[in-house]
Amino acid sequence: MKFRGTLWLILIFIGLVLYLALVEVPSKEKKDEEESLSKQALHFKVEEVEGIDLIKPSGTIKIQRNPENSRWNITEPLAAAGEDGVINQLLLVLEGTRITRVVDEEPKNLADFGLQDPPIQIALRFKTGEPKTLLVGDASPLGHNTYIKLADEKRVLLSFLDKDQLNASLDDLRNKTLLDFVARDVTVVDLKFGKETQRFVKEGEHWKLTAPVNAQGDADEISNFLNNIRTERIETFVSETPEDIAALGLDPPRIVLKIQAEKAKQSWALKIGKPYDEHSFYAQRGQPENIVTISDSLVETLSKNPLSFMEKSLITFKEEEVTAIESRDGKETVHVVRDSSNMGQWKFKNEEDGTVDSATVNTLLLDLQEARIQKFAPSKQLKLFGLDAPQKELILFKKDGSQETLQLGNTGKNKQLSFVTRSVDQSIFELDTDTVRKVFRSRDDFKDKKLLKFDPEQVARIQIKYPDKTFELDKQDHQWVLIKPEELDDLKPFVGKDILWTLNNLEYDAKLDSRDVAEKTGLEKPRVTLTLLDNHNNSLGQLKIGQQVKDTSLLYSQLTGDPALYHIKDRTLSEIPDSLDRFRKNEN
Repeated sequence: MKFRGTLWLILIFIGLVLYLALVEVPSKEKKDEEESLSKQALHFKVEEVEGIDLIKPSGTIKIQRNPENSRWNITEPLAAAGEDGVINQLLLVLEGTRITRVVDEEPKNLADFGLQDPPIQIALRFKTGEPKTLLVGDASPLGHNTYIKLADEKRVLLSFLDKDQLNASLDDLRNKTLLDFVARDVTVVDLKFGKETQRFVKEGEHWKLTAPVNAQGDADEISNFLNNIRTERIETFVSETPEDIAALGLDPPRIVLKIQAEKAKQSWALKIGKPYDEHSFYAQRGQPENIVTISDSLVETLSKNPLSFMEKSLITFKEEEVTAIESRDGKETVHVVRDSSNMGQWKFKNEEDGTVDSATVNTLLLDLQEARIQKFAPSKQLKLFGLDAPQKELILFKKDGSQETLQLGNTGKNKQLSFVTRSVDQSIFELDTDTVRKVFRSRDDFKDKKLLKFDPEQVARIQIKYPDKTFELDKQDHQWVLIKPEELDDLKPFVGKDILWTLNNLEYDAKLDSRDVAEKTGLEKPRVTLTLLDNHNNSLGQLKIGQQVKDTSLLYSQLTGDPALYHIKDRTLSEIPDSLDRFRKNEN
């Protein structure tokens, strides 16, 4: 029995919930909607409107919706594109206009409410149904309400409406886009500023400058330039039928801009004349040929130096496309080619030149891709910049048989920049000293400068001999132990590997003929001698390190069996242990 009673309570509760959900709540929502609609001055939805007449004592403005794209066009007092956002906002204000109360059901004198000759009348035409007209009169003396009246009704209503929200001028309702183009569709830009002419031409996805210089264009820079123009807005409309344009500085104009979109067969033109005021200029469009004013920010955009639109990347290429590199420094020429059996490796075309440091070549290619031009020169007279007889030259050879060349001329006035030209567009520009050093390399730069060439896995013993002591490490079961000057097996972790890594990556800064060195090298009694031995006690390499090279941070060094002398960095000594404490784990 208790269970049956509980079940009845549950069923009653479910019934109440269903009643609220299906009957009470929808009824309340419907009642609220009906109440809201009953207070709406004009019953319509924005998307239903196809035409608007804004009637004022000064004249009537007629606006029509384009059925194809829902854009607004002004048809009277002139034909012009409408400002969609402003017009739609005006309709939203009308749609949201609510009646606060009925003032008079049958007014005797509409003039008392400013509705005899109202300052604003708005007539709406719809896709279906009868048109509706709202008369907007004076503001109420009390509160922030306005008297309104529907044209087909007698009664005068009061609405919480700001009349200024509807009092739009012709200029307010006109589209203020200066030039309505899509930046990605543009293929040609002509810009004449005074006597100087610039021309950008798009070929495929790439831009080229054809005037005042022939050069690759900077796609990002030109795209930003076009987008800045596209977003420019008209400030004021001056004249639809101009007569004396010379008085406005438009005949001849100070700036002429022409934009073409060849595929779309469209073009746009703009002339800019004298200043209109402190922050704007007179301008004339090609279609329509009306006079407007534009911000001085557009003049600033159009006044950019044409050289700023040139491609700032030194050379554009894919690393895998390069098959050979030739570097010329005066009479010296070095030619390196890619190893066909290993794409990441390089070798000298002339094998007598030695071994190429492939890492250096790969770094050079990366430096070329990352290098950026500092400044373009306005002249192409090679002699002015020392490029008629270039000091250095770099040539990249590609798989398709093409090649790109860079040539180095004189340094600039501040000595921090050097003049360079490139074959791709014959432009002359400046590169900073650091970039020049990375790009134009000598024969020695390409050479493998590692002093000791050995396989670390083959090393079984390391000897470090100082004038007063000798340290010897032995590899036992893949672990390094110290056996001289005393046996020590609790070495610091990786001490043996660290020594081998230092020696395996040791590079020289310069190579000298020992007969030409007059200074004392200290190699007769070296500061340290490093010897690597295999497990058969055969030498894998021996290096002697002597005294410091005068006025430098370099040390003299020499390989056993090689008469040449080498300069190495003095930090090498600090990386080689010189005391027992530096071997022990407990070194502080």
